[in-house]
Amino acid sequence: MGRAHVPAPPRLRWLWRGLLVLALVVAALALWVLLDDLFYVYQADVEGTVRLSPEEVFWASDLPGLHVLWVNAGAIEAQILAALPSLESAEVACRLPSNCTITVVERQPRMMWSDGGQLWGVDTNGVIFPAEAAITEAWVVRGPLPKDKDGLLAEPARIALAELWASGVAMSPELAYVPARGFAITDERGWRVIVGQGTGVRERLQTLEVVAAHLEAQGVTPKFVDVRFPEAPYYSLTNEW
Repeated sequence: MGRAHVPAPPRLRWLWRGLLVLALVVAALALWVLLDDLFYVYQADVEGTVRLSPEEVFWASDLPGLHVLWVNAGAIEAQILAALPSLESAEVACRLPSNCTITVVERQPRMMWSDGGQLWGVDTNGVIFPAEAAITEAWVVRGPLPKDKDGLLAEPARIALAELWASGVAMSPELAYVPARGFAITDERGWRVIVGQGTGVRERLQTLEVVAAHLEAQGVTPKFVDVRFPEAPYYSLTNEW
C-alpha cells in the first residue's frame, strides 16, 4: 500500500522561499562588500602631523589597498610607530565604507644630536629618532651618539643633560660630547667647561664658580676648565680640550 504525498502547508512553503531569497540577498551583499572598491582604503585623514607629512604616515600604515573589514587598528598603530620612530603615539579609526582617520602625536625633541653629519632628535625620555633639521630652541650636541642596549640615549648622558637643564646655567646651546670625557659646555664667560656625564653636574658647576673666581682674580683666561672631579678641578692655558 503506497504512502500518500502530503504537500507542505502554504505558509511553510512561503517561509522556505523567504529564507532562500534572504540567503541570496546576504550572499550578494557579501560579494558586493568584498569585491567593490568602495570598501578598500585608498586614502585616510591624517591629523597631528607637524614635521612629517600626512602622506608619510599613511604609507607607513599598510592601510593603502586594504579592505576596511581587515583593518586591525592595534596592529596598524604598531606598524606606524615601528616605521616612524619620530612619532610618540598613533591612533587608527575606520568606519564603513572605507573612511579611516589616523591621529598621531610627534615626539618633541629636547635636543638635537649631530653625529658624523647625521642629525638626530632626542626627547626627554632618551628616545632617538632621525631629524631633518635642527630645532632652533633646542640644544645641539656634537659628537658620537651614545646608545644603550635598547637604542635609547645612554643613561649617563641622559642624567647629565637632565641635571644641566635643571641647573639653569647660562651657556651656549651648542655642546660637545666625547665618550671618554662626557659633555663640554661653553659658559657665559665664553670658557669651555668639561662637566662630564652621570650624576653630580650641579656640584661640578658650583666648583666651576670657585675656580672661575680664582682665575678671574688673577686675570687668567683658560682654554678650558675640567670640573669632572670637583675635588681636583683642572684648567689649561694652552690646550683646547
